[in-house]
Amino acid sequence: MPGQSFPRANPARFAVLFLALAALLLSGCAKNASRATVFYTTDTHGRLSADASGVGLDVIAAAHKETSGSLLVDAGDYLQGNPSVNLTQGKDAVRLMKMAGYYAAALGNHEFDFGLEALRERMAEAAAGPDPLYIISANVLNADGSLFTRPAATTEAGGLKIGFLGLTTEETATQTHPHNVAGLVFADVAQRAGDMAKKLRAEGCDVVVALAHVGTADVLGVKSTDIAMRVDGIDVIIDGHSHVELNETMPNGTLVISSGAHAKALGRLVLTRQGAPGSGLRKDNTLLRKAELADITPDPAVAGALARMKEEQAALLARVVGATPVDLDAERVNIRTRETNFGNLCTDALRHMTGADVAIINGGGIRRSIAKGEITKGDVIAAIPFADAVVTKNVTGAQLLVILEHGFRGLPAENGGFPQLSGLRVTVNTADPPGKRVASVRLDNGETLDPRRNYTLAVSDFLASGGDGYPVLATLPALRQYLPPDTALEAYLRDMGRKAFEGIHTERVTIRPGSGASLRLVWPARDTELASTRFARKLLAASPGVGLSITPQFQGPFRTAA
Repeated sequence: MPGQSFPRANPARFAVLFLALAALLLSGCAKNASRATVFYTTDTHGRLSADASGVGLDVIAAAHKETSGSLLVDAGDYLQGNPSVNLTQGKDAVRLMKMAGYYAAALGNHEFDFGLEALRERMAEAAAGPDPLYIISANVLNADGSLFTRPAATTEAGGLKIGFLGLTTEETATQTHPHNVAGLVFADVAQRAGDMAKKLRAEGCDVVVALAHVGTADVLGVKSTDIAMRVDGIDVIIDGHSHVELNETMPNGTLVISSGAHAKALGRLVLTRQGAPGSGLRKDNTLLRKAELADITPDPAVAGALARMKEEQAALLARVVGATPVDLDAERVNIRTRETNFGNLCTDALRHMTGADVAIINGGGIRRSIAKGEITKGDVIAAIPFADAVVTKNVTGAQLLVILEHGFRGLPAENGGFPQLSGLRVTVNTADPPGKRVASVRLDNGETLDPRRNYTLAVSDFLASGGDGYPVLATLPALRQYLPPDTALEAYLRDMGRKAFEGIHTERVTIRPGSGASLRLVWPARDTELASTRFARKLLAASPGVGLSITPQFQGPFRTAA
């Protein structure tokens, strides 16, 4: 009113009121802040116990259980690979993963390796009890179109509703024995991912995470990075199958991550949302290796279970079945791109058992190197974990050439179907188009492959049934069935002793990236790893058009030979 005076504002009182109001607002924000931690593993292949570089499941369990608001998940390939899980067809893997607190796991292609009956048993065991492990896949269907397993699992952690959807590579149809997936359909992985992400969003999920056993490297079809770019509604893809570490944010904001393989790292994904539902989501990914987890006390229950399992299996796995004078190379980058001494040994073992003219093992069927010295049954099972029988078939030279062309079609990329050979000497020109790369084929006796002649071929039942997409083989009748490749190797080592290793250094596959001169690189077998490969590539880069032949020898200095 006119002439009315008001008391002057008290600055100190105003400051107190301002601070109180700010505190109230900040308190409200804090209440709306949500934070969840997702620990994850990828492609462990049954590595449950710690080794020189691998993180033990007991430490993984402790990291999860000691972190409030955390979940533990896996992106596939956990039932098969290591002897400790192969001996029980993955039963111990399921039991211990549940004990460790795993919430969900995708179906990987190797979950099918022991057959559908065994897989269904593992899935039932995983689902049993008050704390189930959800084994999920949205794109594995029965023949009638119904779901083979549950497609997703939803839970709350740290104030966030998180939906996990599972995806399985469509390559599974050809990457395991056809009997193992009979009656199943591996549907379009991108389409199924989109449908499930939309459904989870409609159910109110704040975060959608795909546990995608699909891969990003050396994949013939859709990759996880493709799914990330094409599919709306997925915040994070935890990817398996390619055995590579990933931490890549796509242009559309989807995060694609992986912890690599064989439990060499534990992934930690921290999801933070500041404010009300619908506000921005922060995604922080870290890989924790053995050194970074050294201060964590292993979970006692899981550690005890691992110790009991190891004790029960020790006697069987420790039985010595032979000895090797050299390191046997089955490193993934080698066994899937060129001949190795271990590939040569295994295929020689198949010919020894069957009397076949030729033997082929797909590189993806030999999973682990063996160091110089004694060879135990555990070493053999770890290296050759698949229990497929060996079969023989009659093939013409023309059919064999088609088989070889298929095996070399993917070079220089890694290919699980790369043919490790016995009985043949093959020259391949990778400068030529796929299907026309095999320049020459000779038998061990020097004779040129006759396209009209019949030859006896020994292969695993996996390849014999068209595994790895091999043509021709699935259409030919089997002559005879034999014991699996691991048993063949044990018998060969027993029967031949040191003589078994005399021929494994022979040059069986010569790979030439272009026409012209050929450069032959020879080094000790124990050095056939990264250093030698780098040196070879440097020589090739300096000599374009020069062919490459790689031959591991027992001894001698590194040298080049024209």
